[in-house]
Amino acid sequence: MTDRQVSREAGEGSIRLVGTAHISADSVAEVEETIERERPDVVAVELDEGRYRQMKGELPDDLDAGDLLRGNTVFQFLAYWMLSYVQTRLGERFDIEPGADMHAAVETAEEIGLGVALVDREIQTTIQRFWARMTLIEKFKLVGGLFMGMFGYGSEEEEIDMEELTDADVVTAMMAEFRRFSPGGAEALIDERDAYIAHKLLSLREQGFDVVAVVGAGHRQGIERHLEDPAGLPPMESLVGTQSGRRFSIYKVVGYLIALAFLGFFFLLAMAGAQNDFLLRVFAAWFLFNGVFAFTMAKLAGAHWPSATVGGAIAWMTSVNPLLAPGWFAGYVELRYQAVNVADIGTLNEILSDDESAILDLFRRMLEVPLFRLIAVVAATNIGSVIATVLFPLVVLPWLASDIGGVGAVGDLMIEGARNSAELIWGVLA
Repeated sequence: MTDRQVSREAGEGSIRLVGTAHISADSVAEVEETIERERPDVVAVELDEGRYRQMKGELPDDLDAGDLLRGNTVFQFLAYWMLSYVQTRLGERFDIEPGADMHAAVETAEEIGLGVALVDREIQTTIQRFWARMTLIEKFKLVGGLFMGMFGYGSEEEEIDMEELTDADVVTAMMAEFRRFSPGGAEALIDERDAYIAHKLLSLREQGFDVVAVVGAGHRQGIERHLEDPAGLPPMESLVGTQSGRRFSIYKVVGYLIALAFLGFFFLLAMAGAQNDFLLRVFAAWFLFNGVFAFTMAKLAGAHWPSATVGGAIAWMTSVNPLLAPGWFAGYVELRYQAVNVADIGTLNEILSDDESAILDLFRRMLEVPLFRLIAVVAATNIGSVIATVLFPLVVLPWLASDIGGVGAVGDLMIEGARNSAELIWGVLA
């Protein structure tokens, strides 16, 4: 509960749901009218603490860049930013601030002197679980589709009837379409939040409060179903916390295979008695080839010299370790030169709203925004290392192998190394 605390003896309260479209002026009017007419004890809104404070202008601008650089968090943030951009553009199209329905609910409640309850799950938890539930193909489709839409590709202007956005049949059809695209993502983004919000509303009702709950139209049906059958609600503990990714990940499998191939390559050559100078040249080439690609890509993304140098220097090792990435190291160093903040998202949205500038000009302007530059440096450094890893056996290794008789000779050495290894193991076991 925020601002005005409401006390009430335990008993049976009531819940009135108001389904809204977050960019609809009609929804704002409906919210205000309903609250003024019903005069409930509590107005519950589909917000968490962070979004509430941001709406109030109380949220600090500083981002936890350390969290931003961990694992898939960069890609989660990209998806969140792109979705934010889409909502912003829709708001511009209909001349209304995104989230105006929730803002109106809070302001109306405070003006009347009613309690306000924040009943949505933390956005960070939702985005993390949403991303973890999606398959790799679904992630590429989502980010790729949003990215193309941001730059005006593959999108057509369509007339949208704002009344239809809160119509039950239309919303149900939209939810069904999203479930076909990503069943796991829909579960985290829609179903889990329906259950979470229902838990919060039931708690208020059990305390005896009369509640008007303002929620997105897409959540109304699911919440109503849970309110009618509280016994069927999943436990609250299952709806919070970090969601582990899928046990099977093609990305991790490929990473481990590359690591095994790299280590196995050197091991077999050593077991075959390959000359030390050849092994040293192969390793030096691996180090330099990965380093140059990672360094160059980082610089192209706007990295400072120390950041690009660190990314390049560490690339040889991270290329064979699927749990690390050179971009993380380059990103941490880059943070010494620039501070990222929440306001950067708004700046990026403003730049992308410029429909007259060329794409290259938009990209250059976006690179001037610290948050985007940080993400670009991280991504570009990783991409450079991946390119080098793929090209090394195709370009560099044949060139190095020419001194010992070509690629075929290297293959013969690896076979001999495997034979010697087998004989060694057999001798130990025997």
